[in-house]
Amino acid sequence: MDRFFYPQSIVVIGVSEKPDNLARNILTNLRTFGYRGDLYAVGRQEGEVEGVPIVTSLDQLPDGIDLAVILTPAPTVPDLMEACGRKSIRRVVIESGGFGEFSEEGRLLEQRLLEVARRWGIRFVGPNCISVVNLETGVCLPFAPLSPEMARRGRASVVSQSGGVSITYLDRLSAAGVGVNKVVSIGNKTDLDETDYLAYLLGDPGTEIVVLYLESLSDGRRLLDLARSASKPIVVHKANRGEAGQRIAASHTAALADDDRIVSAAFRQVGILRAEGFRDAVAMVQGLSLPPVRGDHLVVISRSGGHAVIAADAAEAYGFQLPPLPEAFARRVRGFFRADVIAPTNPLDLGVIFDFDLYARIVEECLRSLAPDAILLVNTYGPTEMEGGRRLARKVESIVRETGLPVALCVYAPGEEARRVQEMVGLPVFTEIDEAMRGLAAARDWHRWQSIRAPSPTYETAEPTGALHSLPTGTLTTDQALTLCQAYGIPVAPWERASTPEGAATAADRLGYPVALKVLSPEVIHKTDVGGVVLGLAGPEVVREAAERVLARAPEGASLMVQRMVKDGIEVILGGKQDPTFGPVVMFGLGGIYVEVLGEVSFRVAPLTRFDAESMIDEVRSSRLLGGVRGSPPADREGLVRALLALSRLMLDHPRLLEIDVNPLIVSPEGVVAVDARARVE
Repeated sequence: MDRFFYPQSIVVIGVSEKPDNLARNILTNLRTFGYRGDLYAVGRQEGEVEGVPIVTSLDQLPDGIDLAVILTPAPTVPDLMEACGRKSIRRVVIESGGFGEFSEEGRLLEQRLLEVARRWGIRFVGPNCISVVNLETGVCLPFAPLSPEMARRGRASVVSQSGGVSITYLDRLSAAGVGVNKVVSIGNKTDLDETDYLAYLLGDPGTEIVVLYLESLSDGRRLLDLARSASKPIVVHKANRGEAGQRIAASHTAALADDDRIVSAAFRQVGILRAEGFRDAVAMVQGLSLPPVRGDHLVVISRSGGHAVIAADAAEAYGFQLPPLPEAFARRVRGFFRADVIAPTNPLDLGVIFDFDLYARIVEECLRSLAPDAILLVNTYGPTEMEGGRRLARKVESIVRETGLPVALCVYAPGEEARRVQEMVGLPVFTEIDEAMRGLAAARDWHRWQSIRAPSPTYETAEPTGALHSLPTGTLTTDQALTLCQAYGIPVAPWERASTPEGAATAADRLGYPVALKVLSPEVIHKTDVGGVVLGLAGPEVVREAAERVLARAPEGASLMVQRMVKDGIEVILGGKQDPTFGPVVMFGLGGIYVEVLGEVSFRVAPLTRFDAESMIDEVRSSRLLGGVRGSPPADREGLVRALLALSRLMLDHPRLLEIDVNPLIVSPEGVVAVDARARVE
């Protein structure tokens, strides 16, 4: 990967002297950004661009050039890749479009690229991309002209599935005081995908924060594995969020689990910070560029009372606390002034003070006396106060660097003043309170993840029991699905199978009353839709009559499950499905019929850790019922955690198991019991 970002020699293929030639812009960018390696150019006609002679064949150049950049019509690219192979060029960037994103013919060309690359041991970026930037070395390969003014070297690196988006992030992160170290536009990611670049950047000394813009995920599980062990924050701007087309679902889990919902849950599970758009991502990266935010305690200092109120609302929305300021602190701060103008409140309103130097002293006193987890300083000023505002920004920068504590500076000033302040200081400058709060929250969440994350998940459940090496294909009946759950340690309400009304009555006598009666048939997905469930049966004659009615409405060949009724508890649903991006996924939510009505569920990618299972439960607001209501004893939360861990292992052990519901699982103070389940096997 180093040869993409640190090549000692580069050849650009597709160059001409024509003013509208795009490949010549690549050479111009390399010269503009100060690339010092050897440059070569290949085109259809001889000539010269940026002092680089254009030759008409790679054969005229030395062997072993580090990197080739190709920008020619798509049909010509496979043969050019072949020529690169013959010249011992093992790294190629293909900026040309017209491949699989364009047509079936283009898809076949793309396949040829892979075949040629594999034969010669070539790795390549793209096709259909805007290329690679490394501001450390002046490698700047986009075919669009760029200027150093829009590309400030810094600590964030960007991997983008869109060329245009990569340039937007280059510009915005530079303008936001963070700066950019490396950028790669990955295009169709035919060879290298986002996880390859991420793995490299996580080990890259020049990169401290990684930003990914993705429209699809190539290898979801590898992405999660990389993020789980990363020591650098990862911000992902994931677009293309609409629901994927879904087959008819046999379970609640599959019906409720659109791709984007699982993507968000998977990111939370491994500490990836998901951005909602450009502004959100940039705000996050700004916050992550500050010193660590180690908790929720925040002090807001504002020159404007109205801005202070807005900041208080934003703090609450992002989960920050604004602890009251002690009177002793207020007395010390009042000593800075001739008049008693400071009220000990948080937010601290300094609207009647016009000495910006005192603002910096108050910030220092806050950090020294109160030890908050972060400070938000909101400075509003007009045209006659520019010098004071800029002086304060420089002082805040020095405070942050000297103390190693996070102070988010938010500037409201006329015209381009905030931009000018940003150009003067190396500290991120926010222009909106909400964005400043978002940045601080991202820094807090990343620090929290670092402190709580577990090592790679391991099984926390006992070995399954029973002959489960091969599951039958198709829809499992309730008894088959419950048997599977029971083998993995999920407690199941006692039941027996019966084929006749008389057999059902006999089974009920053995199990003990009251009992439930359920139809068993792979043709019946939702038993209640066909009257296939009868509850609370309390005698043999009642069981016989109910069994006759159920069998009369059931498909031919159906049988019956007779199950002992479970006493009252809280109904929850556990589910699992095979996700095309992440593989086995586990779901939790309020159970019974309400799961379809409320749709309040949480997801995690298997394997689950105990922390994952606990956080799944906490994420569902209705799970507070498990703690006991109006004096009732709490339900068996530990049993629920064990059931989630067991279902996680079940899904991993059976990749042919497409989806499963355990619904309801009854959770009571005495334990957890599954009373119904259904599943579908590939």
